[in-house]
Amino acid sequence: MKKPNKIIGIDLGTTNCTMAFTEADNTQPIMQFSIMQMTKNGKEELNSLPSFLYFPLPEESSKKGFEELADGQLCVGSFARDRGSEVPHRLVSSAKSWLCHSLINRREKILPPFEEATGFKISPLEAIGETLKHLKKTWDLKNPEEPFNDQQVLITVPASFDPSARQLVLEAAQSIGYPEVVLLEEPQAAFYAWLDNHKEVWRKILKVHDQILVVDIGGGTSDFSIIEVGEENGVLSLNRKAVGNHLLLGGDNFDLALAYFTRQKLEDQGRSIDDWQFNFLTHACRRAKEQFLSENPPEQLELVIQGRGSKLIGNSIKVTLTLDEVLNKVIESFAPMIHPQDSAKPERLQGLQQIGLPYVKDARLSAQLARFLSFSDTAEANLDHFVVPTFVLFNGGTLKAHQLRSRLIELLNSWAKLFNQPEVKELSGADLDFAVSRGAVAYGLARAGHLVRIKGGTSHSYFIGVEDAMPAVPGITPPLKAYCIAPFGMEEGTERELKECQFNLILGEKAAFRFFSLPTKSLSTGVEPDVGTIVKNWKQELMELHPVETILSKNGLEQSMVNVRLKSKVTELGILELYCFSEDGNTWKLEFDTRGQETK
Repeated sequence: MKKPNKIIGIDLGTTNCTMAFTEADNTQPIMQFSIMQMTKNGKEELNSLPSFLYFPLPEESSKKGFEELADGQLCVGSFARDRGSEVPHRLVSSAKSWLCHSLINRREKILPPFEEATGFKISPLEAIGETLKHLKKTWDLKNPEEPFNDQQVLITVPASFDPSARQLVLEAAQSIGYPEVVLLEEPQAAFYAWLDNHKEVWRKILKVHDQILVVDIGGGTSDFSIIEVGEENGVLSLNRKAVGNHLLLGGDNFDLALAYFTRQKLEDQGRSIDDWQFNFLTHACRRAKEQFLSENPPEQLELVIQGRGSKLIGNSIKVTLTLDEVLNKVIESFAPMIHPQDSAKPERLQGLQQIGLPYVKDARLSAQLARFLSFSDTAEANLDHFVVPTFVLFNGGTLKAHQLRSRLIELLNSWAKLFNQPEVKELSGADLDFAVSRGAVAYGLARAGHLVRIKGGTSHSYFIGVEDAMPAVPGITPPLKAYCIAPFGMEEGTERELKECQFNLILGEKAAFRFFSLPTKSLSTGVEPDVGTIVKNWKQELMELHPVETILSKNGLEQSMVNVRLKSKVTELGILELYCFSEDGNTWKLEFDTRGQETK
């Protein structure tokens, strides 16, 4: 295989995608890639690609540029976002969030999730593939002498993505002809970008035992991670200590809150708007929010909502938003000053739900952050394990709002004072919009030895469920124990064996394998799981992943059950594999991705 000339980093964002690159030999600085896409003005190059897909009307798909960039059938990017806000039943948004929704079949054509969307549906897996295909196509259009497939490609994913979601990203890339790609967690990528920008001085800024909290708040999601500074042979090292859960909470929530607030103002004035106008209002509130939360915000803005009927201008509705109203609605509602004890509680799923994304029920970023720093997934916050970071690194377009950053710093320092810890400082110099794609490239350089590498490994501890053997009792299901097969931080390219444990493996018939995860280094008891650690009260301690249902071959054996040991392996791409092997040399491999046998 030809040695790559370039390293390409892709931030596969929920709301926006970006792409960066550099020379593989580290002779040039990291550059941002301008992405060609359709806009309302025609073809344009923009630094980001909105993560929206739109099924154009026949008269739209015949426009100049659509055949080249949208294949005439599906448009990705700026035009998709803007036109889709006017025709929402032809718009696909938040495809990445749908991809990690483990309670649905991510290969089923369910998007857009509207009854009116007949005749044009796409699966979450296909939607991600279309976005990645657009990025590849635009690279090749601009770089015909250095094809995309000849380069080293890295794609970022949320740190909270489970192995199945990570595998689906790789599958989406493979389905549209990508070369072999490497996955990297988004908070780590943001920190790699900071390291690249401070490669001459970071060792003077950070010291041993410092803990850096990475707060990544984008348009649709929030992600938290902690990176700890260590020491190896007198040299500073970096270790990822913890990652948070995947939270569907971000700038989109702010826009919606402002839209509801503004609609109430209109209703108080005796005016009403329909669902179509409310959708238009939400997008108007997004634009207003960006101005109000800028460095030099206006005191007030007038929003104009299009009317319905033949006299659109004459029937338009005007409403004024003030700076105080927006700050109160966004900052005080989403980031209130709270005690760490008032953290977000674990959420229970209702038995019946409308088809949709698993949005968080507690929209307070403060409460979600307190829950993460308390290392607790139980109903009560465990303040004995509460972590006050030394530094905070912000990332994500939503955090361009300096008022929000200031509030989060104020919140962290109130907790630092409560626990008698030093003041929390912000790591300055972060590129909130483009750090993740640039950091992915920096990670590629780190893999080649040009930059310090963060020790990460698996972002969770992973467990497999094993059913106890017991006589049948009416109404009683056999108890299940969860065995740790991969501890938190298990490095890529390593293997671990459950040496003291043997199990019976079912062959030749369909069987379900249940998997669980723990997103921190320790259980609520303070015990750090290692390979073979048994958790009996898994319902309280662990998060269950979707099961793998498969039929394992008998490999020529007569019996339907065989005695096996277990061995786990983390591949160089960060994918977890589980091997069941018997004394006679037979081996069966299980993967978290169900490869076409995914259950709903």
